[in-house]
Amino acid sequence: MQFPPDAADLLAAIARLLDEDVLGAVPPQLQHPVRVAAHLSHVVERELRLAPQHAANERLLLTELLGADVEDPAATLAARLRAGDAPELEAQAWPVLVEIARQDVAVAKPGHDSWEGE
Repeated sequence: MQFPPDAADLLAAIARLLDEDVLGAVPPQLQHPVRVAAHLSHVVERELRLAPQHAANERLLLTELLGADVEDPAATLAARLRAGDAPELEAQAWPVLVEIARQDVAVAKPGHDSWEGE
């Protein structure tokens, strides 16, 4: 029995083909578009692989921050922060939002997700 590859595996194969075989074989004026296509294939591959766990982790982090399980924790947090009626929530939200952004960067630009600033 043969198991078909999933979408992430297919995108990884496309990205490798573009990076390793196609890029060097196309004229210079097409190399940039080939690099962009390979990069986008990698981004979508990572999104497919990482998004489910990232979404679950984001929901958990926001639910813990809010202290309640709500339908849309991101929208609830945004509304509360915009209202400005809970200054302590702003301080507590910062590390949570940094972690959520770090997860997003891990998909879009791996290796750039280790920022330790304030």
